Amino acid sequence: MTVKQTGSGFLLAITIAMASASLAQEEPIVEVAVPDDIDPNAGSGWIHVELAVLVDDRPEVLASEAWPAYPETRYPLRHRRLTDDRQVDALMLRFPETQIIASEEGLITLLVPDPGKVLAEAAEAALAPEPETMRPEESEEDLDGADDNLDVSRPRDEVDNAPIQAPPALEMIDAPSDKVAVGADWLADFTEPLQPGEALVESPERPPGSTDDVPTESELPDPEPALPRAFSVRPTDLLDEGLSRLTAESPDKLQLSAAWLQPPDAANLPIIFDNSGDIDDWPPLQGFIELRTGETLKIGVNFWWNTDAAYLPPGFHMDGPPPAPPQLLWRDKDLSTPLATEEVTYRQATLKAIVDHQQAGLPIVEFVDPSTGFFQESAPPQREETGLPPEDPWPWQHFLHVTDTRTVPEGYIRYFDHPVLKIITTWRELTWGEVYQIGAADQEQADVDAALEAAGQQASGPGELSPSAEIEQRR
Repeated sequence: MTVKQTGSGFLLAITIAMASASLAQEEPIVEVAVPDDIDPNAGSGWIHVELAVLVDDRPEVLASEAWPAYPETRYPLRHRRLTDDRQVDALMLRFPETQIIASEEGLITLLVPDPGKVLAEAAEAALAPEPETMRPEESEEDLDGADDNLDVSRPRDEVDNAPIQAPPALEMIDAPSDKVAVGADWLADFTEPLQPGEALVESPERPPGSTDDVPTESELPDPEPALPRAFSVRPTDLLDEGLSRLTAESPDKLQLSAAWLQPPDAANLPIIFDNSGDIDDWPPLQGFIELRTGETLKIGVNFWWNTDAAYLPPGFHMDGPPPAPPQLLWRDKDLSTPLATEEVTYRQATLKAIVDHQQAGLPIVEFVDPSTGFFQESAPPQREETGLPPEDPWPWQHFLHVTDTRTVPEGYIRYFDHPVLKIITTWRELTWGEVYQIGAADQEQADVDAALEAAGQQASGPGELSPSAEIEQRR
């Protein structure tokens, strides 16, 4: 579909530009600790990018043009996604027995334990003998005061009735008989006097605890300031006010809004924005965006909107677009091998039954069926394997496709006009002061999250199935 500029689209772009102009005014920069050789007001190469997609799918709009009957599209082989802590937190709440690892490319690996091994470990822990406890007739004071040199080979009554022997007398050393004045070198009486011209020789090795040559806190180099989290979901700022006014004054519906930070050395990988490869409910909006940095920044958009094809002849049908590459990668926790969807469902249901059983205070061993290895009263659901090919998951009949690449100057609002899909992008470069401010805030939030995670792990008792998550963020 050719992207064209219409009168309404031009008015729309002007409205956004005017609404965003007030936000473009720079606020005073708060002083942050930056290296001495860096100007906090200088450009950093980090860019703040914002994207919005609005849709007007009213029947009269869909029927206003003759759309290509069989459009084609595909996802790029190499790609990435934006990382979103809220998405990871939601997965942790939904699958508390699963270990979650989020990569810097936005992929999320879920390591699901084998329910059989979980049951075996729980049963083994339940049948393990209790640790030996102190005998009632012995107290801690008795143990603390016991003689370490007692002859354990002798009978107990002989040991108790043995006469107490005085400890051997300490050997007295020859000390000077004269009293030593306070501040005098009293060690000189125990050493031979130095000969004329003889000097003390220092040991080549520093004694333990010596603080010589140890830099003080003021002499230590300043730590490197933290950098922001790249390609992490952030709230929109530049487009926020304009989008609010647009959705209030026009029939366009906001379907996607996103903002992120991109470092200067990042690879120009397309960013995918839909999860059609991970969910059963196929989203109507699919697509991705690609930024090509260089002397000028170019932004390429590739989005499509799925429809029921009511504007085409009755009975029309076409093959749907491909689903997005999966973002959620399901793996076995011990073997790291991929798990099929039905196996994931089977394991999650079984693990939930185990947790519910434990939380009810019921013993594990008494309710395990030796023939199946599962709970007798709460067996996991059986997997259905019909052998038939799955039905076409795409629930639509047609889609409208927009693809275009434009040069976008800094601070300029680029509007990709289309009767149905309206795509809006903008970007600006951050100063070093802003970069370190955001980096410090991200680091503080990461420390808080780590403290909460550690507190949650300590609160989990032994033998309990507690939520665990390992978030890898390589900077």
